Amino acid sequence: MAEIIAALDEAGANTLLDTAISLIPVQSDSGSGSLGPFVASYSVSASLTNGDVDLIPPDIIRLDDLRVDWDINLSFGIDLSTILPDFCLPQVCINIPCVGKVCTPKICIDWPTISVPVHFADFIKADADFRLDISLVGGVWKVQAVIVGIPNLQFGATTAALLAAIGLAVTPILLAIPFIGPFLALAVNAILLAIGIAGLTGFLGPILTPFVSGIKIPIYNQPQLFPVLPAQSAVDPQVDIVIDAIAASVAHNGAEDELVLTADISA
Repeated sequence: MAEIIAALDEAGANTLLDTAISLIPVQSDSGSGSLGPFVASYSVSASLTNGDVDLIPPDIIRLDDLRVDWDINLSFGIDLSTILPDFCLPQVCINIPCVGKVCTPKICIDWPTISVPVHFADFIKADADFRLDISLVGGVWKVQAVIVGIPNLQFGATTAALLAAIGLAVTPILLAIPFIGPFLALAVNAILLAIGIAGLTGFLGPILTPFVSGIKIPIYNQPQLFPVLPAQSAVDPQVDIVIDAIAASVAHNGAEDELVLTADISA
């Protein structure tokens, strides 16, 4: 039988996880991806906000509406070659007496890739299940909640506005291109409209999922050697106990579920 038992109901567990999640630092990542025919490099940061706790025996902590606030900087690349046809000046050849056949060089226009910076911020929500995990690391007992699987991400209603933000950033740059600027602006905005919310979430999903799928929430840390009484004198030394084992579970107690920690100790 465990010598020490501590229990929290769902309200207490909610408060505990509010504090634990708020202490998780802002996370960041960078990389590149494809949005339809366009490429985009990105740097993104994300922070977590606790949802509503539901304790499920024997060892599951469910967080409904766990929120991830994200902020992304995009360098949006438009390869004009995907919009404009290749164009080459025809090669002309003539025969010159005593010289032979002479041809002009073949000249082709290599359409550039235009990079456009775009900044955007929004949030996602997820219903996530966590399983309790216990380990002894460097003489310290660690109890943490580790996410189970990859939850479905629910994007905020304003996420779709990222396509409009890209369009607003791209349009004045393309309009400034002589002669063909208006055509390019119309073409790019038509492509963005065709990409739609499905294509946008397909682009953002792989970027934001790792911020959720790798979550570990620290619940309790305790040194294995625990002082019970401080030293009183040279002949009355400090009294310590050793925490031999810690167990964590979700138990049903009467009308409610509780998060329960138990400890076995020795002198």
